[in-house]
Amino acid sequence: IVSSRGELSVPLAHCDDELLPECTQRMIDIKALTIAALTANPPDGPEARRQIGRALHTLQDFFSHSNWINVSAGDPGLGLSTVARLPPTIDTCERGVSSFGSGTLAGAGLTSPTTGYFNPFLAPPEGKCNHGLLLDPGIHKDAPGRVGHVAARAAAVTATENIIRQILAAPGVAGNDKAIRAFLDVRGAVGFVVDDTGSMGGVIAGVKSSITAIVSSVRGSPTPPDRYVLVNFGDPRVGTALVTADPDVLLARANTLFASGGGDCPELSMTGTLRAINASPEDSKLYVFTDASAKDASLFGNVITQAAAKRINVSFLTFGSCSPIDPAYYAIAGETGGQLFSLARSSSETVKIFGLINPYVSGSPKPLLIAKGPIGGSRSLEWPVDSSVRTLQVSVATEGVAGSRLINPAGTEVLPGQAGVTVTPLTGGTLYAINAPGAGRWRLDLSGSGSFDVSITGDSPVELARFEFVEERGREGHTGLFAARSAPLASVAQQARATLFGSVASARFELVNELGERLADLPATRGTGTSADDEWLANFTLPTQRFRVRVQGSLASGESFARMFPNVYFGRAVKVEALGGGFGNFAPGSSASMRFQVTNLGATDTFRITAVDELRFIGTPNPISVSLSNGQSQVIELPLTIPSSAVIGSTNNISLTATGASTANGTVATLIVRAASIPGDIDGDGDVDRDDVAIIFSARNIAASGVADPRDLNRDGRINVLDARRAQQLCSRPSCSR
Repeated sequence: IVSSRGELSVPLAHCDDELLPECTQRMIDIKALTIAALTANPPDGPEARRQIGRALHTLQDFFSHSNWINVSAGDPGLGLSTVARLPPTIDTCERGVSSFGSGTLAGAGLTSPTTGYFNPFLAPPEGKCNHGLLLDPGIHKDAPGRVGHVAARAAAVTATENIIRQILAAPGVAGNDKAIRAFLDVRGAVGFVVDDTGSMGGVIAGVKSSITAIVSSVRGSPTPPDRYVLVNFGDPRVGTALVTADPDVLLARANTLFASGGGDCPELSMTGTLRAINASPEDSKLYVFTDASAKDASLFGNVITQAAAKRINVSFLTFGSCSPIDPAYYAIAGETGGQLFSLARSSSETVKIFGLINPYVSGSPKPLLIAKGPIGGSRSLEWPVDSSVRTLQVSVATEGVAGSRLINPAGTEVLPGQAGVTVTPLTGGTLYAINAPGAGRWRLDLSGSGSFDVSITGDSPVELARFEFVEERGREGHTGLFAARSAPLASVAQQARATLFGSVASARFELVNELGERLADLPATRGTGTSADDEWLANFTLPTQRFRVRVQGSLASGESFARMFPNVYFGRAVKVEALGGGFGNFAPGSSASMRFQVTNLGATDTFRITAVDELRFIGTPNPISVSLSNGQSQVIELPLTIPSSAVIGSTNNISLTATGASTANGTVATLIVRAASIPGDIDGDGDVDRDDVAIIFSARNIAASGVADPRDLNRDGRINVLDARRAQQLCSRPSCSR
C-alpha cells in the first residue's frame, strides 16, 4: 500500500520538521476516513485502502524519520494518540561533518522524540537534526544499511498491524463481513459486457436469465460478490458502466437490456470491454457476450494492457458471427487467462453459462491448470488436487469435433448424478463442478480433431496470487522493486516477483507453454530480509515461445500441490515506456501532455499508436503512426484535456500501445488529477491569509543577498511551500520577529 505521490512535499505526511503532533494526528484523522469508507452503504473498499495507504506511509516515516527507537522501547500508540513536540529552542543535534547541517543526535535528541528536517538544499535550524541526504549523515533510517533501519522496520511492522486491527475492531466494521471483505479486497467484481444489437435478441434473454439465477443464488449467502459490473454496447453507442454491490440493482439494469439497431456486422466490443475493465477493481472476471466481430479491433492491445495491469480475466461467449470469430477475442482471452466459448444462438444455451460464472459469484476459485491448443486425435491433462481445495471447476471449451472425460483419483469417470457433481454440456464444450473433490491426481481426457481451451480452478487458500516483472527504482534512500515500466522484452534479462499464499513448505517454479508443457525451470528464491515470506524473486531471460508460470511443490501437510498464474507472457520486440515515470499532477480545467517513447528492438516496421484512458482525458497521439528501424526510438506526445469537473485526487490509468505487422507492446501510465496551488498561498494551507504575509515579510528580512525574489528562499525560481518551510525554520528562534 503506498501513499499518493501528490503528498511528496507535505512535511507532516512524512513526519519531518519536528511535526510530531501533526503527523500523529494525521494518522488518527485518516483512520477515521478509512472507517467511514468501510461503514458506508455499500462499503467503499478502494477508498478505504487509498486512505489507509496514506496513513501507513506516514506511520512508516514516523519510525524511519524520527529517533523514536533510539529513545523509547514503548508503543507510541499510533492511530490512538499523538506525540508531543519539543520547543523550538531545545537543541537535539550537534553539527556533523557535512556543511549542510546537523546529523548526530545530542542533547534532548538523546532522551526525547524528535525528527529530522528535510530540505536537500538548506541546513536545518540551528541545533536541529537533518533528515540526511547524499553526504550528510542525518538521522533517517530509510534504507537497509542505515543505523537503526532493522529496529525501525520491525517497529513499523508492529504498528501497522496495530492500526489495521484498530480499523477491523471499529464499530460498524467489527463483525461486518461485507466491510471486511471490501477492505481486504478479498474478491474482485463479476462483470457482464453485453452486445445489445438487433441480432442478439434471443441471447440477451438468456443473459437476463443467468443474471436472475445469480441474484437468486447469492441471496442470504455469507459471501456474495463485493461488486457487479454491467456494460452494454453496440455501434455507435456504448453504455455507461453500472458498478453496484446490490444484486437487485444489477438485475434491474439487466432487465432494461433489449436488442435493437445494428445493421452491419462489427460492433464496438473493444470499447465496451475497456469501459468494463476501467470500472472494475483488480482481480475481476469479465464475460463478453457478442455475435459480432470488433469494429474497434485496433484497441485490442490496450484491452490486454489495461486488463493485465489489474489482473482481470476476460472471457468471450460468442454466438455465431457474420465473419469468423475475431482474432482479437482469442488474443485477449488467451493473454488475460480467460476463455472463448463458441455457443449456439439461443437463450437456453446462454442460460447454461450460469454454470461457468456461478463459481466466481459464490466463491473465489484459483487457477490450478490452464491449457489450450490442438487435440490432435487425443490428449490427456493431469494435475494434483490437494485437500485444501474445497471445490473443483473444470471448464472445457472446444472447437471442431471433440469430446471430454474427467477422471477422478480413483480412476472413475465423473458423470452427472454423482454426489456433489454438476455437469453442464454446451454446444462448444462442457462444464464440470465438483464439491469436496478427492485429493490426488485428476485427469482430463480429450478426443477429436478440433482444438481445446481448458481452465481448471479450485477454491483454496493456497494461491499463486501474483506474478509480475519488476525493476529497482526510486529516489535516494527510497529504492525498491516496482512494476516494470514496459512489457517484458525478448532476449533481455528480466527480474520477476511472484506472490504465493498458503501453508507452502517447498515450491519450484517453471515456465510452461500454452499446451501446459514444461519449457524451463524458473529459478526463484524465497524472500528474505525486507521481502515478505510469501514473495519469490527470479532473474531470467524470456524464452522465444509464449509462456505461463506454474508452481509445484509440497504443502506443510506433505501433500503435493500445483498452481498457475493465468496470464500469458512473451518477449516483445518493441519497447513502450512512459517518460518521467508515467506520472503527472494536473489541475482540473487545464491542458497538458504526457510523453511516451517507442523503441524498436526488432526488424524495421511501421507501428500504429493507440492510446486510451479510464476517464477519457486524452486526445489523438502525435504521431499516430511511426516507422522505426532496429534500435530506433520515437517520442509520442499524448495531449490531455482535464475537464473542470474532474475530481481532485482521482487517478486515471492511461495505456499506449504500438502495434506493428507482427509485434505489439503496451504500458500503463498513471495520471493523478491534483489541484493547482492558490497563488500567494505560501504555507500551503489552502488560503491566502496573514500567515502567508508573515512568511513573506520574514523571508524578505532574512533572505540572503543575491536571491532574485527575496521570497524564493530555496532558489528554485518559484515561491512555494518549500520556501514557507524554510522561512518557518529560520523563524523558529525567539530572535526572529514575525
